[in-house]
Amino acid sequence: MRSRRFPVVCALALAAVAAPLPPAAAAPAPPRAAPGGHESIRQHLADLTRSGAVGAQVRVTDGSRTWRARAGRARTQAPGPVPRRAAFRIGSATKMFTAVALLRLVGEGKVALDAPVSRYLSPRVVPDGDRITVRMALRHTSGLHDVARDLPQGERLVRTRFRHHDTERRVREAAARPADFPPGSRYGYSNTNYLVAALIIERVTGRPYGEEVRRAVIRPLGLRRTFVPGDRPDIPGPHAHGYLRHTAHGTARQADVTALNPSLAGAAGEIVSTADDLDALLAALADGRLLRPAEQREMRRTVSTGEPGTRYGLGLKQRKLSCGRTVLGHTGGIPGFATLAFTTPDGRHRVVLSANLDDWPADPRIGAPIDAVLDDAVCRPGA
Repeated sequence: MRSRRFPVVCALALAAVAAPLPPAAAAPAPPRAAPGGHESIRQHLADLTRSGAVGAQVRVTDGSRTWRARAGRARTQAPGPVPRRAAFRIGSATKMFTAVALLRLVGEGKVALDAPVSRYLSPRVVPDGDRITVRMALRHTSGLHDVARDLPQGERLVRTRFRHHDTERRVREAAARPADFPPGSRYGYSNTNYLVAALIIERVTGRPYGEEVRRAVIRPLGLRRTFVPGDRPDIPGPHAHGYLRHTAHGTARQADVTALNPSLAGAAGEIVSTADDLDALLAALADGRLLRPAEQREMRRTVSTGEPGTRYGLGLKQRKLSCGRTVLGHTGGIPGFATLAFTTPDGRHRVVLSANLDDWPADPRIGAPIDAVLDDAVCRPGA
């Protein structure tokens, strides 16, 4: 399933949906409201809570001005709103952090973007590693089978959600599957690529990839509520709750999946953060604080994804909006949560949205209002 518009929830646990996120099914152009940008965004958030989200929060930056809005609830069975500055699982927006950590090593001369993966990883891990380059992994042009297709679903996911998932084992299993296409021949989103990136970081540095993310991104930017959880199942501090509907013993149920072992996503989608911290990351990606100019340019060099107006760089999506402006960033999804984080290349307009979900895989209808929030925030800023 592919959307003509912007896909909004990364497929970390989708067997039935192979696209990077459960997308809005061929959604029309974002609904246009007569009121100014802020009021229309509030309407889109309300639409989102009627389309598969329990609640949502957004932070919008326009130059020196910051504006926030919330809608819906933090829990299905409680009246309270999503907490202000709530933490959330960011899903595949994690890929921005992983890409920066690896590109920092490129800048330090420890990794070469166009070197084969086999320079860093054993053929027992990636048998075709002599034909797949580091750049192909970061850009999703490796052809590697997506580990997300093999994750449990429904009631089985609920039962096993605290289980540890070993990164190297998952890469070995995925790489042993038939390739989706010859390496370098086209784009094909695969979470396996970022597990490969994590293994390269670990082989080169001798440290867990999460430590390198802290060194390269979290500490330099002072992201106080962002962390790489590993096997830690909880979300510390104020947060909303996400859910999954399933059938157990013939009975329809809704499980709270806020707590889970995020190693199921690993370096492709495990990070916990906040709207403020993600906004700080976007600003740094725009102004070049995290990378040398050469690596900054490489990160923004994109290939077509096959979706009109959407391209992919090294851990960055590029999207062209209705007004002609281009934005860079990432979307993300993991059981319970959907995320969007984008900035204009100059950093002037930035948008971070999180939705705590009613179900997983997410209702495809959430795509249209999330797309509309991004479009209005950048193309129609102001009250």
